Amino acid sequence: MSSRGPLMSSLAVVNGLVWPPRHRATAVAVMGDRILATGSDHDVRAQCGRHTRVIDARGGSILPAFNDAHVHFLMASRSLAELDLYGAETQGEVERRIDAYAASHSGPWVIGRGWFYSAFPGGTPAVELLDRLVPDRPAYLESFDAHTGWANTRALEISGAFSTGVLKEAAMRGVTRHIPARSRDEDLEALRAGMRVAAEHGIGSVQEAGEGQDELELWDALRDADELTLRVRLAFDMVPGLDSAAWKERLTLYDDLAHGRRNDAWIAAGILKAFADGVVESGTAALLDPYIGTAGRGEPQWAPDELAEAVKAADARGWQVQVHAIGDAAIRQALDAFAGATIELRHRIEHIEAPSPLDLPRFAELGVIASMQPQHAEPNRNLLEIWLPNLGAERAAFGWPWRSILHSGARLAFGTDWPVVPLDPAASLHVAVTRQTRAGKPAGGWLPDQRLKLAEAVAAWTFGGAYAEHAEDQKGTLADGMLADIAVLDGNIVATPTSELHALKVTATIVGGRVVYES
Repeated sequence: MSSRGPLMSSLAVVNGLVWPPRHRATAVAVMGDRILATGSDHDVRAQCGRHTRVIDARGGSILPAFNDAHVHFLMASRSLAELDLYGAETQGEVERRIDAYAASHSGPWVIGRGWFYSAFPGGTPAVELLDRLVPDRPAYLESFDAHTGWANTRALEISGAFSTGVLKEAAMRGVTRHIPARSRDEDLEALRAGMRVAAEHGIGSVQEAGEGQDELELWDALRDADELTLRVRLAFDMVPGLDSAAWKERLTLYDDLAHGRRNDAWIAAGILKAFADGVVESGTAALLDPYIGTAGRGEPQWAPDELAEAVKAADARGWQVQVHAIGDAAIRQALDAFAGATIELRHRIEHIEAPSPLDLPRFAELGVIASMQPQHAEPNRNLLEIWLPNLGAERAAFGWPWRSILHSGARLAFGTDWPVVPLDPAASLHVAVTRQTRAGKPAGGWLPDQRLKLAEAVAAWTFGGAYAEHAEDQKGTLADGMLADIAVLDGNIVATPTSELHALKVTATIVGGRVVYES
């Protein structure tokens, strides 16, 4: 342990196990917003004064605060007050939740999200069902992946849409633009609620995957009111359909918005978000070969050379780019777009659900970060009954290959994609190291050769997230001088059986040296 002379810590966490495990490291001393030292309880207590706040970890693990590298934080925070259909495995359960929510909420619309395709016969719900459940007002419910919408007849009539009630990708906006807008105060309250959820799960940083240019004012207001309990990096939208001049004009606007924020410790910018395709479940992920049983190959969102030209212009202006790419064709298009780009900018591909094995070495070769969300690979009914059959066993055998990507020399950054799955790093770690459901199915794990070691999964959730946002010199590890962003767990993560990782709870979260959650 390094000596800091007479400096006294403002906060100390003791009686725990500092991550990564090392000799005698059981405590962390904090001075202001920085880590003063790590070491034994004796060493750290020697730097505590009478005004030092001491947190007893009670034998639990002391980790860097988790960094969720891919969330839709405002969307998810808004959804906390809406109908939650996530985890409903059957149509009967979906119906019960809708019926109960509609009966207890009198708003002008019934809004919700989270339904699994696998809950419905044939993989999609019917407008007639929603008409029966919500006959008195418009209703709109998004799928868990936010790429398919389910509307009743009243919502379709208001929007003027001609549809069977199921809308995919851009067609969803035909209904969503008619949903009553939330007020600024409602959005601020939603973000406060979202920050509470993050703090309860040991999350100190989140990386907002899109629409960041529209959220700056909200986050600034929270900072001005000294209400921030996590750090946020905002991705600005990168959309197809703009000619070269229009895109450069957009980049100039973004440069102005991001001025002074690229390395801001609390509200950062400097990254752009693009969508290359949709999702496998709805047949909108872009594939090299057709989906099983159809001639369709999905819906690429950019013309063949358009994405590469947009990346080239952004790269020249120093912008990092992240691309949503799920199907093998979209992943290849994104990798092609990054070929020749500036490696130091650390461009990223998000999700990477069904890549071609031929493209896996290219992540390391091009310096492209693999930003992935382990809970997406939980082998539940939706994956096994919808996702896998749409691709076929041969392509599905390369699903979410995070071990192959990591061992090729590329960087991994983990997150949740909240609200697509819950904002729960412990659940994510469970899937990353077991490839199983919480019930332990299937035995041995689904595609078990892609399981990670615990240390690899924790690194992707901490240092990997920091590296993905160019902040690894400030956070992601517990070391002298680093930002004091710390998560304390209720158990020894190393000694916890892998089948029980999902049950670990956070007992304290510290961000910038300030305790933002304590159980």
